[in-house]
Amino acid sequence: MEQLDLFADLGEPEAPKPEKTITLPKPTAGQWASAVAKPQPQQAEQPALIEPEAPRQFGPERFSLSPADGATFGEAVCAAWHGAHGGSRMEIPLGIVATLALWPQKGYPRTLAKFFKGLDVHQLLACVREVAAYWWMRRPDLIDTASVLFQWAEEDNHTANELHAIRATFHAALDHNALDHTGHEDPEPNSWIDLMSWTVTALRHNTARQGLGEYHTPPEVCDMMAAQIIGRDREAIHEGYSLLDPCAGTGGMFRSAAQHLRSMGLDPAKFTWFAQEIDPLAAASCAVNMIVWGMGPNAMVACGDTLAEGDLWPRAVEHRRAMVERRDDVQAQMAIAYALGRVEQLVGASSEAA
Repeated sequence: MEQLDLFADLGEPEAPKPEKTITLPKPTAGQWASAVAKPQPQQAEQPALIEPEAPRQFGPERFSLSPADGATFGEAVCAAWHGAHGGSRMEIPLGIVATLALWPQKGYPRTLAKFFKGLDVHQLLACVREVAAYWWMRRPDLIDTASVLFQWAEEDNHTANELHAIRATFHAALDHNALDHTGHEDPEPNSWIDLMSWTVTALRHNTARQGLGEYHTPPEVCDMMAAQIIGRDREAIHEGYSLLDPCAGTGGMFRSAAQHLRSMGLDPAKFTWFAQEIDPLAAASCAVNMIVWGMGPNAMVACGDTLAEGDLWPRAVEHRRAMVERRDDVQAQMAIAYALGRVEQLVGASSEAA
């Protein structure tokens, strides 16, 4: 009897061989042609299972992780406007940037950009009018100060070059992330950059800036100054305090101050902000920024000469009171008109029924 060697080299096993191989003849042409095939019972087809489509989840879209910086944005808007021979009316490209920054629907930069790019120039003009009307009902004083940025959309005598430049400027602002900068529901990330300042700086010629003495303080310098002036002592800074900038420009110092307060856990909307600025376009841009940056109901902007006129705070307060009163009157008239229209509809329906 042989002993089993567990360590023997077994090699590769051979393939199993059948005990008997049957070779079937190959059929020739026509063979079995007359044979009638037995009908095979057909099985009913099983309907394919349809997986229910998962419900679509609609939520805020992702924002660009590397949006265009301020200088690049301003230069792109300026190049688009002048490249299309838009002319010398700075308020038009500034108003386009303001329209995108103030667009009420937040959180959808990609969808909104696609929406705006699909509009013709007359529809874009309607968007400018709509956004101005929307915010006038909520902040009539600020929109009245910024009205120069929106009134051009009411005109019906734009040249062909202006119309072409308006659409080109909208596209340039969208392509350079205007909605990524200002389309957040939270005003804090909307305050990371002052698009209006960069646009004004790019559009205004260097000679004009020298003549006006208009030089916007770099944002990094504003951040440093705000941190030094305000400090970080929570006992010394309380909500309800007032901040004044007599030469505000587009509000760069206020942007830095608001961000510094947020870093301390304070809400800028609970402070009072008052900006004075001599240049109407810069003051209008500052008024837009007060809304975009979430500066609250006590943010006011006055356009005037600080050196010649001094403190314009009383004028700004009176202006806000007058504009709110006017807004309320318009709302009342609209409500009356709506009520009268409903009454006429009901009377007409009753007459037809009778």
